[in-house]
Amino acid sequence: MPDTVRDNKMVELLNEAYGKEQQLTAALELHLQSTTRPDYEKRLTDHLKETKSHAQAVSKRIKQLGGTPAEVSLPGPESVSKAAQGMQDRIAKAKAAVQGPLDTVRGSGEQQRMIRNARAEFEEEAHEIAAYTVIDSVATAVGDKETAQLARGILREEERMQKYLGDLLRDLAVDMAHDEIPVSEIDGPAARRSSSRQKSATAR
Repeated sequence: MPDTVRDNKMVELLNEAYGKEQQLTAALELHLQSTTRPDYEKRLTDHLKETKSHAQAVSKRIKQLGGTPAEVSLPGPESVSKAAQGMQDRIAKAKAAVQGPLDTVRGSGEQQRMIRNARAEFEEEAHEIAAYTVIDSVATAVGDKETAQLARGILREEERMQKYLGDLLRDLAVDMAHDEIPVSEIDGPAARRSSSRQKSATAR
């Protein structure tokens, strides 16, 4: 146990962040299995490395403060595999339920799946940003410069990831609209762009 009230409080806050990093590592590994957009896949791969690095750095700091890194119960490989299969089954059913020409439903489910994952990641980044903001502020207030510096470094990477996800969600939403909404139901210049996209998809 930490020797002081100050260090005990820092360990408490750091353990909350450490648990979240472990959860996100498992989630990102699962999301990578269902990501078909190359730039998104690359960014997830990079952030997975960052997330593992964050967990290691936070764990090390917890130990330096005299604490014990908290272990989080995570699903094993079999559970993750079942979750992935269940997701694929739901997507297949959703596609089967969609009525309309092939070019209307092309990509249906794929974009929705990535949007769902990106939204969840965006929300988790907000959680982490809040956690590390608190850690930085408390550490600075009590003179724990090393913990404050650690939190600020991680915070910058979490903010960059959330910014990327915010921009990505806009792109994915547009792609989903173009893939799933019939051209006849789209008004204005977007109809011409959608028509071109759908003709291109049909040609493939």
